[in-house]
Amino acid sequence: MVGMDPGMLQELFELEWRLPAGLRPTFRGARFVFGMALGWAGKLFMLSILATLMLLAGPGRGMVLFLGLLAVAAAAGAVAGAVHGSLRRMSRWGQLGIWLRWTLSIFACIIAVALLTPKGPLSLDPTFFIVAAGCSALAACGLTLLDDRKPTRPSPRRFRMRQSRERLWAAADRVRARLQKGAAPCPSRSIS
Repeated sequence: MVGMDPGMLQELFELEWRLPAGLRPTFRGARFVFGMALGWAGKLFMLSILATLMLLAGPGRGMVLFLGLLAVAAAAGAVAGAVHGSLRRMSRWGQLGIWLRWTLSIFACIIAVALLTPKGPLSLDPTFFIVAAGCSALAACGLTLLDDRKPTRPSPRRFRMRQSRERLWAAADRVRARLQKGAAPCPSRSIS
């Protein structure tokens, strides 16, 4: 995972736009753990988990545990993404709806992790559900309060168009500066 090709990861992220709209949140949730491998901090985090598992369980068993945890994280993310996508209409309720949507999605992820790791540290007793609900509510509070995205933010297509327009203007400015520096300015003709 740590030495994965960035081009392969980019293809994984671009696959989302070829999926039907109903499957996109589930796919987005399943691939969230792979998004960590794009940045240096995520690579170091995953490498530290892998190294710890290898030190505790041995190289072969540690790698198997790491891949198992990666699969559990992807499956739990898919469940959370499906819940998050199905509750899309809650966002119309304002901040409370967004908070409730994130709370239910995080709660579904925690329950999925607990169900997918039956011999793990989590047991499904009533106390676990109360703690999971509390952690979900607190995490959703953080996500809702720290989200700086506005409802008026551009769509992905409009954002790409804006980026390409800015790149074109920057390229034109570079050409204009090179022309002005290389040629003597003509008084009868101005470049604007």
